[in-house]
Formats: sequence, C-alpha cells, structure tokens
Amino acid sequence: MTQVTERVKHAAKWLYGNFWFFPTKILMRPFKSFDQLKFEKKGSYAFAFFVLILEALISIMNFVYKGFLINYEDIYQVNSLYLILTVLFPVVLFVVGNWCVTTLMNGKGKLGEIFQVTMYAMFPMCILQLVALFLSNVLILDEMTFVYALQTIGAVLLAVYGFIGLTVIHEYGLGQCIAALLLTVAAMMILVFILMLVFALVADVWDFVTVVSKELMLKYF
Repeated sequence: MTQVTERVKHAAKWLYGNFWFFPTKILMRPFKSFDQLKFEKKGSYAFAFFVLILEALISIMNFVYKGFLINYEDIYQVNSLYLILTVLFPVVLFVVGNWCVTTLMNGKGKLGEIFQVTMYAMFPMCILQLVALFLSNVLILDEMTFVYALQTIGAVLLAVYGFIGLTVIHEYGLGQCIAALLLTVAAMMILVFILMLVFALVADVWDFVTVVSKELMLKYF
C-alpha cells in the first residue's frame, strides 16, 4: 500500500512539474526556463508530444465546431487525416530544417531540444485557440474581433517564445538567430522541393511498373 501511495505521489509530482509548473514558468521567465530546458534537462518529451497532439485536435475542432457565424467550411467534408498532417508536417519540416541549418552554423541545440522548444512555444497559442473557439460560439458577429485578436496574439506568442527558445538553446546572438531563422525558411522550401521530386519519381516508377505488369499479364496470361 505504501509503495502504491509513493508511486501515486511521484506521478502527481511529475504531472504537476511537467504539465503545469514548468510550461507556465516559461511564460513568465522564458530566458531562464529555456536555459534550464537545455542545461538542466527540465523539458519533457511527453509534454512536447502532448502539445503537438493537442494542436492537431484543435485544428479538427476549429474545422467542425467553430462558431457558425465565421465557419465557412463544410463540416460534413471534414478530413481528419489531412487536418492532422497540416499540423504535423510544418512542425517536422521546421524542426528538421532548423537543425540542418544550425548544425552548419555551429548551433548548440540538438534535434530533440529544437522540437521541445517549438512545442513549449506553441503551448500558449493552443490555449488561446481553445478560448477563441469557445468564444466563437457565444459572441455575436460584431464581437468576433475578439476571436481574431486571440488567434493573432497566439501566433505572436508562438513567434516570440520560439525565437527566445532557439536563441537560448543554440547560444546565438540576436542577429545570428535571425539569420538562422531566415535560412531555416529557405531550408524548408528546399526540403519541400526535394520531397516533391521524390514523390514525383515514386509516382513515375509506380506507373511504369503498373504498365509493364499489365503488358506482361496480357501477353503471357
């Protein structure tokens, strides 16, 4: 019984530290908190994946449950997989692109640290998106400015906290971090171009194999 109680206390302490205390601490003291994330390993992959899944779910909820006054989507045509990919793909693309660029620029941040920083920076945006989603169902049309304002503030906070976090984990100065982010955008475009070429090549090979197999079937069978 004592061991079970200790495990429960340990789990509660872990949940409080990783899912409430440290994320809110980042909002108040981002420089110190991101420094702890890097050097004291305060970050949590569990929380990072939680935020990623939460953002994916929010994208689906925004499509289906956003207030009808500002929801111009056909909710009966929802494609959950597509909406999830619209969240996962940019995140993976940014993390990989930033890691590639900063590796060449002597950045000190690791791939996992970049992912954690990105997700911790996204957390306040998720909260504001949920609040905006709720308000979109209770406000009148003239008050929808508050909904758009919350969404804008969330995007700004994502950019601000993300910039601070990347500056800290890579141990960059202001100018160097800005240059790294610009090069990250370029790297993301290059990665997208490469992926498009790969998919096009795979499609051509598949078409070739399909045509050859049909010809063989018609000729010999």
